Amino acid sequence: MKIVIVGGGTAGWLAASAFVASEIRRTETGLPKKLDIKVIESEDIPIIGAGEGSTGILSNWIDKKLANLGVNEIDFLYNTNATLKLGIKFKDWKHKGHQYLSPIQPTETTNYNIDLDLMSFATFGEYHNASAAGYLMANEYSCYRRNKGLLPINAYHFDAHKVGQYFKEKCIPNGVQHIKGTINQLNINKENGFLKSVNIKETGEKIEADIWIDASGFSKVLIGNMDSGWVSYKEQLPTNAAIPYLFEHDDNVLAETLAWAQPNGWMWQIPTQERYGCGYVYSDNFTTYDKAVEELIQNTGRKIEPIRNLKFEAGRVEKFWNKNVISIGLSSGFLEPLQATSIHSTLVQIDLFAYHYFHSDLENIDFNSSPTIYNNTIGKMWDDFRDLLQIHYVTQREDSQFWKYCKYELQKTEKVKHILDICKKRSPSAWDFELYHGAATWGVWCWTIYGLDLVDKDIVEKTLINYSLKDEGKAKYEKMMYNHNVQIQSILKNKDFLYKLKKKNL
Repeated sequence: MKIVIVGGGTAGWLAASAFVASEIRRTETGLPKKLDIKVIESEDIPIIGAGEGSTGILSNWIDKKLANLGVNEIDFLYNTNATLKLGIKFKDWKHKGHQYLSPIQPTETTNYNIDLDLMSFATFGEYHNASAAGYLMANEYSCYRRNKGLLPINAYHFDAHKVGQYFKEKCIPNGVQHIKGTINQLNINKENGFLKSVNIKETGEKIEADIWIDASGFSKVLIGNMDSGWVSYKEQLPTNAAIPYLFEHDDNVLAETLAWAQPNGWMWQIPTQERYGCGYVYSDNFTTYDKAVEELIQNTGRKIEPIRNLKFEAGRVEKFWNKNVISIGLSSGFLEPLQATSIHSTLVQIDLFAYHYFHSDLENIDFNSSPTIYNNTIGKMWDDFRDLLQIHYVTQREDSQFWKYCKYELQKTEKVKHILDICKKRSPSAWDFELYHGAATWGVWCWTIYGLDLVDKDIVEKTLINYSLKDEGKAKYEKMMYNHNVQIQSILKNKDFLYKLKKKNL
């Protein structure tokens, strides 16, 4: 079977890696080679390189799913100049001078009807310490145990271009064909609407395939020509532009993404081993590009040299799988950089198609009902991410027109309204969210709901009392804090971990 992936960035080479890894497993069991995989990469697409963060799903892929490509976490960190991510620090979101932590790792009781760990820590201590990742992050640690390796509670910060190159170098020795060129024509079968082939501008070559993966980013080279529809989120999410830039960091780099609220949006700061990748996500309905740059300079005290001004409309396609074309990553849509939903959705989409719906024999792929189910599932995931991101903008700030708009005029989704209603009466829990592969569940929402004090501590305590769990919760809190303090003795400070990482001495 012929598979062509259009786009050679992180999404494209991760998709190639997934197919290659499955093919290696197949041939290792004595089955014949079935897949002919090509990646078409255009040199016309600019590289931004301003830092990106992942969720825990990428570390799971690297540690397990792609292990037969010679991939492991330390090798990945060494060769991509990546750093560890234990969570996100939100600064000035609730109001100026306030901050809260959103650990990458949920609590151990996150999937229960009562999240006892979280509620106990919120009642007797600091809520983020209910997660080991939160405790380590708050105390400037890594998650690297001396002589024992990484605890499985991390994600990564990286330069996406270097990550794409890393997986490219793993794929090409395993038979993936790399084609440099720009597609200038799509040849679609008029009878069934399937994509038959594409033409390469530079060489005139015609390339055929059975399955097409569109990883071409915002340009949507394939899916944008397949009548795949569009679902806009611009009424529910307030930002529509971003100014990426780079900044040199000092030695005290933390294992966290900084999300710092600004007058007309927020600023990200992501550490790689070399520098910070930064950017200002803002709304041009309330400020101009020039004024946004001035705000950055004034608030950060830095000399800012913007890479470019990116414009976007928050939203997604309706049909992610259309005929024999599957979109992944930015070709599927974009929300905004908050909570690393882009790389997360990319991996979930690849995972669901490559390891569930895909079959190495073309006649065994269901092109009738499966695309509908797939599109419904992925569409729901994107809609749920929209809801998750919107809850971050439910704050007390009204010190600018942007924040007044977020507080009083932003069109709240039904899910957000429902969760806010629950918070007035009890603490939400996992049972208030649908659970499916890749879902944004309570284990993600909880940190922002508690961090922004959307549920009062009195209500949390009353919920514990109502379920006769307050005494048990206090005992749980004391035991977990003891365990945290014991465990931390064997873990490196993030500063020391990065020193050893740069020296390749882990």
